[in-house]
Amino acid sequence: MMNWFYDFSKWTLWLFFRFGHGLEVHGLQHVPKRGGFVLASNHVSYLDPPVLGAACPRRLAFMARESLFRHPLLGAFMRGVHVIPLRRGEADLGAIREATARLRAGLAVAIFPEGTRQLSGRLGHAKRGVGLLAASAQVPIVPVLVRGTFEAFPPDASSLRRAKIRVAFGAPIPYTTASVSSPSRHQQLGDAVTQAWQRLDEERERSHIP
Repeated sequence: MMNWFYDFSKWTLWLFFRFGHGLEVHGLQHVPKRGGFVLASNHVSYLDPPVLGAACPRRLAFMARESLFRHPLLGAFMRGVHVIPLRRGEADLGAIREATARLRAGLAVAIFPEGTRQLSGRLGHAKRGVGLLAASAQVPIVPVLVRGTFEAFPPDASSLRRAKIRVAFGAPIPYTTASVSSPSRHQQLGDAVTQAWQRLDEERERSHIP
């Protein structure tokens, strides 16, 4: 794998977001130093994937819709950082198998379990797919909350705006957290992710962080 390209991209993005948007990262102690895990993030902006890539100390494999790979430059970049192509609108078993294989190999896979960007900027609800992936690979889920990307690049924007960006990692959720069998078990894990996002948001508000 072209780890040098990922590391160079991560360093470049970190500089961009740190000095351009005052990037702050909290809860790094919750990110496992080794072993596979699913990073489950809320999603409000196209900036979320590069921000997470810059903020997370571990290399991340993202999943992105297959059509994006048709763009020459973007497609080349995504291949260089090992993005997993995903067919939208259907159950892409090939992408799920690839993500599961990477998790079992000790790698980290980042997903947006709300299913799509939340155009209102508010938190949505994590769907059962995050639970399915974690349970299949038998790895924990690390919830992460991203704030400020909606203000920096909202859905109707044609260029970046000045806004502070913050990333907060939460405590890992074991895949054994759910108490019933699938598919209800998978949705229970999704609900646990939603609740973790809400707690992270409440902690941010209690700390008077904008």
